Amino acid sequence: MWAIIDVFDLFYPHLCYGCDEVLHGRNDILCSNCLMNLDFIPPSIKSTTEMKRRFYGKLLVEHCLATLYFSEESIVQKLLHELKYKNQQKISTFFATLTLQHLKNHAVFSWVDFIVCIPLHKSKEKKRGYNQLDGFGNELSKQLNIPFYKDYLIKTSKTKTQTKKSMWQRAESKSEFIVNEKYENLQNKNILLIDDVMTTGSTLEIAGKCILKNSTNKISILTMAYTR
Repeated sequence: MWAIIDVFDLFYPHLCYGCDEVLHGRNDILCSNCLMNLDFIPPSIKSTTEMKRRFYGKLLVEHCLATLYFSEESIVQKLLHELKYKNQQKISTFFATLTLQHLKNHAVFSWVDFIVCIPLHKSKEKKRGYNQLDGFGNELSKQLNIPFYKDYLIKTSKTKTQTKKSMWQRAESKSEFIVNEKYENLQNKNILLIDDVMTTGSTLEIAGKCILKNSTNKISILTMAYTR
């Protein structure tokens, strides 16, 4: 069996997703050099962060944080592209591991009661076969020992990314999400809303408003990456 794996590795070596260097561990994602060059967001002990200020006057959030900075042509961009478009779902779990290592002492993890994610429209998820947040949410749930309700939010319309919409068009997208009726009994809880990357924050804002409008819950936001 090991001989077969060795031959496979010879012709199809496992490469670093950041620089294409050959990796020796089949479950590795990045080489040590790429790991050292990740642009981590410094952990903050303050409740007010740069990310949270994006929501002032728009959405009430308790905590708002991310693990890595996102920029064009960066290692993070390469990872997210592989995750979203090339079925490399283990990268989603990798992001959760990085997050828990980097932010392990953050108050949000003792605050939260359960995790929910930004959903894909059912037709898009069927076509892709997965939501890029599956591994992220499941691994956080496993390590924190709290539930991950992937279907808490349902996307009702198949829309283009919020970043390409005008302010008026984004305002018209208020009905883009609904709360799954099977979770309507979950009230007065602390919800951690997760997404892959925050740019304008428009999608998170719409999803967050849907949660607050239809429940007595509080929300915090956690993303894999953040565009400053």
